[in-house]
Amino acid sequence: MKIFTLKSVIALTALATLTLSATAFAMDIKFTDAAWNGKKIPEGQQCVNYDGKSPATPSMTVTNIPAGAESLVFVYNDVSNKRMQNGGHGIVEFALPKGATSAEVPRVFGHTYEVPVGIEMIAEYRSRKGEIGGAYKPPCSGGKNHLYTVDVQAWQGDTVLAETTVEMGRY
Repeated sequence: MKIFTLKSVIALTALATLTLSATAFAMDIKFTDAAWNGKKIPEGQQCVNYDGKSPATPSMTVTNIPAGAESLVFVYNDVSNKRMQNGGHGIVEFALPKGATSAEVPRVFGHTYEVPVGIEMIAEYRSRKGEIGGAYKPPCSGGKNHLYTVDVQAWQGDTVLAETTVEMGRY
């Protein structure tokens, strides 16, 4: 008899929902800071372990949000590091005003649990022993050309209505 944890049930449900809905609807995401080009992580936006200077997520404009979406969830990943995939760099949620089809999402600073108004930490990033924790861990591969992405998901209740993956860049 296989036993499922709540976490595995949520993950399986989200995967099944994404399989059905993500192919039908995609959102458009643009970085509002020109330093973020999706190719290379901007200088200073790496983790403090590698001399980052007030590193933070890029602020974004999200458009084409499906009708009925209540929030946007941002899942930050280092796809080059298996341990840091699937939200290894943190997961945050941005509450949407009722009926919103677009949103201006502020940046979230790294290495802290303090997040902007309207944003909630869903899962802190996976830190190493003795490392500072927080809602978002900036790119921290030491310049080994790892690829960093963010999965932007539109949620209504327990259902993912759409998902778009954006490349943040390499570091």
